[in-house]
Amino acid sequence: MPCDLTEMEIQILYILYRNKNFKSNAGYNSEKLKKILRKKFDQDFDEAIATLKNQAYIATIKKDDPKYYILDLGKAYSVMKNHGLNVSPLGGSRVHHLD
Repeated sequence: MPCDLTEMEIQILYILYRNKNFKSNAGYNSEKLKKILRKKFDQDFDEAIATLKNQAYIATIKKDDPKYYILDLGKAYSVMKNHGLNVSPLGGSRVHHLD
């Protein structure tokens, strides 16, 4: 692996990125994340979230059920790209050619 994140942690970043959770008012519900990831991974969900928060990839919105969003978008993008995930850069993936 190119970095010290587990597959579950990478998947959490990918879900948040795919759903465009980049702002403190647009978070992804923690219970939905748990439900999605419980089927695929054996790692403890709270441990994975704590690792991502400690390394400043994500932050928490305090609600009844916590919500998460990507704190450092560039850092998260580069990690997902290095792991071979199909992510498009922000602003779209169109290429403008100069004539």
